[in-house]
Amino acid sequence: MPSFTSDSDSSEHCLRPDRFTIILLCALLVILASLEFVSRERFDSTSRVQRREVAERKALLDLRDTGTGSDPHIALVGNSLMLEGTNLELLRTQLNPRYVPTPYFVLGTNYYDWFFGLRRLFAEGMRPEYILLGLSPNQLASSEVRGDISARYMIQQSDLIDVVRQTHMDATRASEFILAHYSEFYSTREVTRGYVMSRVLPGVGELLHSRYAGTRGSEVGELDVKSLVATRLVALDQLCRQNGARLLFVIPPTYQQGGEAIVAAGHERGITVLMPVQFKEFDGSDYQEDGFHMNGKGAQIFTMRLAESLNRELPQ
Repeated sequence: MPSFTSDSDSSEHCLRPDRFTIILLCALLVILASLEFVSRERFDSTSRVQRREVAERKALLDLRDTGTGSDPHIALVGNSLMLEGTNLELLRTQLNPRYVPTPYFVLGTNYYDWFFGLRRLFAEGMRPEYILLGLSPNQLASSEVRGDISARYMIQQSDLIDVVRQTHMDATRASEFILAHYSEFYSTREVTRGYVMSRVLPGVGELLHSRYAGTRGSEVGELDVKSLVATRLVALDQLCRQNGARLLFVIPPTYQQGGEAIVAAGHERGITVLMPVQFKEFDGSDYQEDGFHMNGKGAQIFTMRLAESLNRELPQ
């Protein structure tokens, strides 16, 4: 007697995964888990830049100025402009010795990286008496974040959706950004790929470093800066005050216009904005070959001026 197979039985058979598919999926999961494990165990110690950033972040989180009576700390934060432009040893010798500058520089970061980055640092217990944040006019006016690295290391889980909205990410970019917060491997994949390439092809490392250190960026007109800086300076100032710190905003030397507008906006609202080097005061001899980051000569001048500005501004 002939047997008949119903359409539902046939569909169920087609949908049932075979053994090869199951093995393939299991192998893929094992590979992904292994990559995640290796990234968590090795990335922070293998990457030179990451080693520095992790050590600086740890030192910053240990600051507890509130009610201790010890010498006040200055959390010196920013991106590659501050990293390349600040001679820390010189700053320490020129600054009033009662103040202790503690650096934390993250390459390629902008306003939103640091607004939400400071929120996370405060939430995790950082309590310096002063926050000295250095950004160029374009970086203060930027509506971008560095991306996956920031999602993992600078932004707390509760702020992820807010960052997505503020930076107007599309659905694909938003999903990648949120995934990067939870996955070490996914958030560091570009840096890891660059590290491997620099080992295989000597000379690529410097090229990649210059990329992650930041580029000249797109020009932001002075009117655009004026329309943004007041709101953003106030937001940063309020965030710092809510956590017992005072904001000191500094504008490093740059080809970008808008520094005077930032100084004026800060003055009108009682927020300290320092501009140790005036617009176009530096020439090509003070910058590296990229025309963006200060060289040793420029860093020495900027650091001396910054120390002078702080000594005038801070209680002696």
